[in-house]
Amino acid sequence: MNSDFRRDGFTPIEGSDHLAGYKYSQMDHKLTLKFQNGYVYDVHHFPLEEHQAFLDAPSQGEHFHKFIKPNYHIERVK
Repeated sequence: MNSDFRRDGFTPIEGSDHLAGYKYSQMDHKLTLKFQNGYVYDVHHFPLEEHQAFLDAPSQGEHFHKFIKPNYHIERVK
């Protein structure tokens, strides 16, 4: 990952075909996902427990499509 990626606060997601990285704000309960294509999405009202489930999933991309995308408000921000 380049330094801009880390400077923006994203943690890389290794081995994903779709997700490049994530960051989570406990204060705002917001998960921000950066995709390999450069798009960035905010997942609003995302509880800390769900964030941990996302991190613990064998595949974060599959977890996103099965459990996050259908159940949370997602907004493209970039």
